[in-house]
Amino acid sequence: MSRMAQVLEALPWNQPECVQVMLRDEDDDCFGLWMFRDGALVEVGIPGTQRFHPPAPATQEYPPSPGSLWRTDAGHARLPEQTAEHLRDPRPAW
Repeated sequence: MSRMAQVLEALPWNQPECVQVMLRDEDDDCFGLWMFRDGALVEVGIPGTQRFHPPAPATQEYPPSPGSLWRTDAGHARLPEQTAEHLRDPRPAW
């Protein structure tokens, strides 16, 4: 996802504040909405969805994980387990 965000951020948008992008990472259950904020694409929350984050890796040798976006209103039998915020990797994934 970071490569795609970099490519999109580098395009010469006439009005980047009006750009809305739907992106789906390989581990996502659904598409997420992304918009420009201060020159960078950021994910905008959509009702009925939640990003689930894995615990931080034991060492910094592994890249940070963005987690996965899931629909919470689709009646999934089992959603991923959410990691407490203080146990997540503080490094930005994108």
